[in-house]
Amino acid sequence: MASRTEKMQDILRGLRGASPDIIGAAVVSIDGFIVASVLPAEVDEELVSGMAAAMLGVGERISSELMASVMEQVYVRSEKGYVVLNAVGADSVLVVLTTKDAKLGLVFIEVKRRCVELGKAIAASA
Repeated sequence: MASRTEKMQDILRGLRGASPDIIGAAVVSIDGFIVASVLPAEVDEELVSGMAAAMLGVGERISSELMASVMEQVYVRSEKGYVVLNAVGADSVLVVLTTKDAKLGLVFIEVKRRCVELGKAIAASA
């Protein structure tokens, strides 16, 4: 039987394989720790997890203070690509790194699908 981390790794590999524009993905705890990842070798996992936790905190604050709502997704665009954060349950977040040419609509569809799968994997192990 596959462990929770192995299941999550499989889901992340499926996400990365869904589009050549998705260059990496990770599930990060709200405390900023990597739970599972399929990131390129040149990407520092600790940096990704720390930045994701910081971005998540800001996104949640903006959502609650300015919109009186729960944060679902945050993304940042740079000249090299996008970083997309999407909530996975109450305790973790999916981080997706893409190229600058990524079709965000397609990426968002894949992210939504994988978040459901990740949520089930997390719930099954709880």
